[in-house]
Amino acid sequence: MLDLPAVLHVDAAREWRGGQNQARLLVSELARRGLEQALAARPDSRLAAEVDALGVRVVPLRWRAGLDPAAVVALAREIRDGGWDVVHAHSSHALQASLLALALAGGRSALVGSRRLDFPLRSPAVWKRADVVLAVSGPVRDGLVAGGLEPARVRVVHDGVAVARAGGAGGDGRLRAAAGAGPGDLLVGTAGALVGHKDHATFLRAAAVVVGRSPEARFVVAGEGRLRPELEALVAALGLGARLSLPGHVPDVADSLADLDVFVLSSSGEGLGSVSLEAMAAGVPVVLARAGGLAEVAGEALPSVPPGDPDALAGAILALLADPEVRERVARAGRERVRAFSAGAMAEGTLDAYRAVVRRRREEALLGRAYRRGRDRAAARRSADRR
Repeated sequence: MLDLPAVLHVDAAREWRGGQNQARLLVSELARRGLEQALAARPDSRLAAEVDALGVRVVPLRWRAGLDPAAVVALAREIRDGGWDVVHAHSSHALQASLLALALAGGRSALVGSRRLDFPLRSPAVWKRADVVLAVSGPVRDGLVAGGLEPARVRVVHDGVAVARAGGAGGDGRLRAAAGAGPGDLLVGTAGALVGHKDHATFLRAAAVVVGRSPEARFVVAGEGRLRPELEALVAALGLGARLSLPGHVPDVADSLADLDVFVLSSSGEGLGSVSLEAMAAGVPVVLARAGGLAEVAGEALPSVPPGDPDALAGAILALLADPEVRERVARAGRERVRAFSAGAMAEGTLDAYRAVVRRRREEALLGRAYRRGRDRAAARRSADRR
């Protein structure tokens, strides 16, 4: 077994989203395994604060916009001076910056990228230059291969959640308060940015079907984004009124998911949908669209419906709302299934990838040295023969 590699994580984002939470979980789990690691990130980001609180060194990169030259130079300096075995870029932007920094540093660090989206690659050439890319699901892997990456350089490592709390205490009440849900109401909710691929419109249309048959049902959509005006107009057109709430961004929404009686993710495209894993860990029964990595999350154990089908979605929701025993059975299935998506499993899969790429780099270096020695000996013999 190789010694534990030294890893420099790179993240360029200021905001806190699913990718940043996954990076925090990974750093935390790897710290428990004794890895030497650091995070290069914006010093004003929440990820930097969270990682610093773990006792892991943060290298401040003061990104301004795009591929900030000053940030790239600072990253190159850290790579050159730190002697890192692996540079792990946690986003496309971070991957581009890391490639430039590695070129400036002239270092031998292996480059690992993380891909969480199942959209077509915008810059395939950038991703092809990584030593290995970690895909959060099979569909994401397939998209990378379709974009031109060698299959041997792509590994599936699912996102993870802290499953130790599975089926624990209830939520913090924020979603129920936002929805105006009383003790006798059944609350159905979803969470995610208000953007096209989350397909909240299908969720709203399903809600309109459900409210006509389940008078105690209320709905909440936690998230913010550019489609808010369109969704607000659809809420009005469907006559949902006070039965559905759009409270905007809910910080640390995972702490509130146990407020729900049913969690729904109706996305038309999803790398994996880690918020659904959070709901399962919280003991909430879920209904998922069979889109992207969500099909892997649902497997055969959890209710799933075709994406973009509000009637099928409404039927699945109504089946759960109508029977507490069915809700509990699905919740139990979710709690069991989510254990395969633990943060520990994510860390082990990532560590295996690190070890494999470092091993390959070392083997390539040995072969390169052997080739150069052979070439030099042959040149020496030719020189001697001429003399």
